[in-house]
Amino acid sequence: MLDSIANLLILVVTLLILGFILAREVIKRWRIGLRITAADESLLTDNSVSVKMITDAPEGSVIVSHVPAIEINE
Repeated sequence: MLDSIANLLILVVTLLILGFILAREVIKRWRIGLRITAADESLLTDNSVSVKMITDAPEGSVIVSHVPAIEINE
């Protein structure tokens, strides 16, 4: 009887910890998505976020490696 209560307690604690970690990660990603949508410039200096590449291009543009970009002045 005591073993089953201990096992149940261990199971509940483990599930609570996993649920907490999962919920924290989901909320973090959701908040970062909101900040990206809002074009929050403080993301560039936020230590909890790493920026791999910053691009400024029209919607639907793609990045192709080894192709030089040439500025067109009109």
